[in-house]
Amino acid sequence: MFGFDIGTYELKIAVYEAGKVRKLVSAEMPENLIKDGNITSYEAMADLIKHTLKVNKLRGTKKASVILPADQVFFRRVTTPAMTVSQLNVNLPYEFRDYLTMDKSKYFYDYCVNSIKNDEEGNPSEMDLTIAAISKETIADYKNMFKRIGFKLTGAIPAECAYANVLRNCSAKSSDEYCFLDLGYTATRLSIFTGTTFETSRSMDSGLFSIEEAIADQQSVDRHVAATYLVANHENVQESEAAQNVYSAISLETRKALNFYSFNNRESNLKDAYCCGGGVNIPNLLKSLNEALDFNLHPAGNLLPESVKNLTDSDPGAYTLAIGAAMQAKEGK
Repeated sequence: MFGFDIGTYELKIAVYEAGKVRKLVSAEMPENLIKDGNITSYEAMADLIKHTLKVNKLRGTKKASVILPADQVFFRRVTTPAMTVSQLNVNLPYEFRDYLTMDKSKYFYDYCVNSIKNDEEGNPSEMDLTIAAISKETIADYKNMFKRIGFKLTGAIPAECAYANVLRNCSAKSSDEYCFLDLGYTATRLSIFTGTTFETSRSMDSGLFSIEEAIADQQSVDRHVAATYLVANHENVQESEAAQNVYSAISLETRKALNFYSFNNRESNLKDAYCCGGGVNIPNLLKSLNEALDFNLHPAGNLLPESVKNLTDSDPGAYTLAIGAAMQAKEGK
């Protein structure tokens, strides 16, 4: 299985075979191929994937699993009365009635039963579900894109499902809480789990793009030049006041989100967050988060198989979503 994480700044691919991650590769994303988290040209993206596979001599069974953009998939945790599978299939669209912008027949729906509560007589009375919906058009676009390069799309999953696959693979304890902190390009995103069960997620609009813009303003340069400054830490721009202000804003919003979760889950004892995304390469951002949060920050790579550390010269945690997508094959879905 090939797992694909198509990000704004970078394409990441993980190859998973016989229960092991065999290879990790990445490619820089051409400008404007991803806009607001979405692919602007599926044909051009197919060409980029094909070129990346060829350059890295990646061959396999041609099965693909891809991470879906957060703003294209509806993913939530709900409680419903107990019902049969056929009843659930009829009722699922109504659980998304406040979110869907098109007719309900234009979406695919999926669900996972987390638990079933029985009444005093032992009969099922309540269901705890994780549910998802995505437009059929989006899935068709992805299928056609991978078909263009000879792949069959066998998995299309939200980021949260990829995290759950990683937690399942590392034998996460069912009673422990886990938080993934994705320090991405256009946004910072929290995803919280109890064991492998999804609890909630929260997205904040500030990301590496915001840091680039701040540096561009301070240095009076084009944003693309500022991006190279940030990566190379040219003249210590990562420590500049402009960058520090954005770090503080990201840290503040992250703290608010975590405090909100703790307030609504008084029994929670969440104390650890696993960091992934391009922001892990900016030490001062991590330092700011450490100072603002009453949390222990860890590289997401700590949850990945030990063998992946030998597959890349960079932080393996950057491939967390691609690996989680590729692991979908292990779940037989």
